This record gives sequence, structure tokens and C-alpha cells, in this order.
Amino acid sequence: MRSRFSLLFVCLAFAGVASAEDACPVTKAPDPPFRPPAGFDAYPGRDGRFFFGTPDLWVVVTPTWKLGRTGRKLPYFSQHFFYGKSEVDPRMAVVARRVDSPAPLVWSDWVNGGGPSSGEEVQGFMVTSLPIPTAGCWEITAHFTPARDKIHTLTYTVRVEP
Repeated sequence: MRSRFSLLFVCLAFAGVASAEDACPVTKAPDPPFRPPAGFDAYPGRDGRFFFGTPDLWVVVTPTWKLGRTGRKLPYFSQHFFYGKSEVDPRMAVVARRVDSPAPLVWSDWVNGGGPSSGEEVQGFMVTSLPIPTAGCWEITAHFTPARDKIHTLTYTVRVEP
């Protein structure tokens, strides 16, 4: 009887761990992979990172973050953003909300534009950071407004580990 109880306890413990990980709907890499339009870098990096989105707005997703280390720089891209004299600071807001436990929203304080340092308007990128305060499951939403009558929204979910 004791061994059955021990076995049941171990099974329930592992089930709890698995369900906690499964409870966070981390965004998966699309199949087929998202390919940026011509003129943009086609390789998002390594370590499980991937491009996610549409030509209107996409991001390099790192599905699992380390608290205090990942999320400091979030690069976003759009076929509607041209870095140069007319656009240096993009009209973009990024917010994160914890989906597995109550927590305050986290907003990016500033979004900057980046790109080659030529005098011409060139395709570039937008970058911000999110100071996620706690481990957990976080949904990140970006809103990019390249023109008054256009808004592009992108939402994805990451797991932040201690």
C-alpha cells in the first residue's frame, strides 16, 4: 500500500510540473517559417529564436527568457518603417501582461529606430525593452502606427524563468 501511495505522489508531482509548463501558451515558430520581405535580414539568430509576424510587423521571438537577462532589447521590423531623416523614433507602443497570475502591466518606456548610418531613408528596425519584474507567463503586444489611418498589432507569449 505504501509503495502505491509513493508512486501516486510521484506521478502527481510530475503532472503538476508538466501542467505548469503547459499552462503557458508560449508562441511557437510558424510552420512554414516567416520570411521577411526582400531587403531585410532573413536569419533571426540562434538559441531557439525565430521571426514571428507579418510583413506589416514582425519580431524576433525568444520563447523562454531569463529574469533580468532577456528582454532588454526587443527588435521589431516592418516593411512600413524606413530609418532615416523622416523616421528615427517610430510611433510604437509595447506592453506586456502576465497571464498566469495577477501583476501590473509593463510598458516599454521608449522605442527607438535603428539602421545603417547613411543619409538615405533605408529599411531599418525598431527596438525597445521590457523590464519584466517576475518569472511567469507573459503576453507581449506591440502596436505600430506608421500612418494615422494604419495600425499594426502583434501579440506573442513568452515564459520568463527565474
